[in-house]
Amino acid sequence: MTTCNLKTRTVLLIHGAGSIGEEWKHFERAFSEYGYKVIRPVLRHHQLKKPDSRVGNLSLNDYISDLEDLIKGMDERPIIIGHSMGGLIALKLCEKGLADSGILITPAAPKGINAISISVLRIFILHIFRWKFWKKPVPPRYKSARYGVLHDLSETEAKEVFATSNSAESGRALCEIGFPYFYKECPTKINFDAYSCNTLIIGCGRDRITPIAIARKLKDAFNGRAEYVEFPNFSHYIMEGKEFIAVFDACIKWLKADGKDQNLSYKVDTAARDFFSRNLQKV
Repeated sequence: MTTCNLKTRTVLLIHGAGSIGEEWKHFERAFSEYGYKVIRPVLRHHQLKKPDSRVGNLSLNDYISDLEDLIKGMDERPIIIGHSMGGLIALKLCEKGLADSGILITPAAPKGINAISISVLRIFILHIFRWKFWKKPVPPRYKSARYGVLHDLSETEAKEVFATSNSAESGRALCEIGFPYFYKECPTKINFDAYSCNTLIIGCGRDRITPIAIARKLKDAFNGRAEYVEFPNFSHYIMEGKEFIAVFDACIKWLKADGKDQNLSYKVDTAARDFFSRNLQKV
């Protein structure tokens, strides 16, 4: 395993499918408070929000290429942190040697890791039966988001999050994740044997859209070369409240430990809890 460069002070946050990244606001503020320069790009055309023909046929490779160009223009290799589909994109960028270290939060599955579940089918079933969905933009649906991502929030909180951060997603990108064997050159394939980036994987036990089995199998695929933290009582949306505090705390502890496991715990220390209780309302 390689060693993190402790001088790296740039964090790149990559959002997930059907999002514009607004949910990263607490992470962005917290990393800034710790002295990091935070870059939070919006994936190509996601700012359009409403379904647009330009979105439908975008490949994961398009997102990866855009971010690769962004990183190559930086003064240093960043710490890359991705959530959901963004976690899978982060994994690919790390594989390419573009990251100082990588943190994959409830990541989508790369090729070879099968973790299909009833909950995943329930979320995507309506899209799968749309003819040529793999060429069309997938519009955001509140009912799907409420069931698959926002189920631990109150109705008011869920509607607010959905209203501020939803976007149409590429049907092709989702198909590349869900049906990787349909593609001869699949962008979700990872060469774990050649992978050399320090990596932390974070899994959540109540996740319905990227089930905990993905994080566990991904950990096994690294064969001891990645660290792993699991939050059994957290769901997919870890961007608010106690979930955010605990996940951010795990991230910062791992980074302070130079990318090496030092008995990571999701019990938040008193100083961190006090800091966030003072500042969360100011974001």
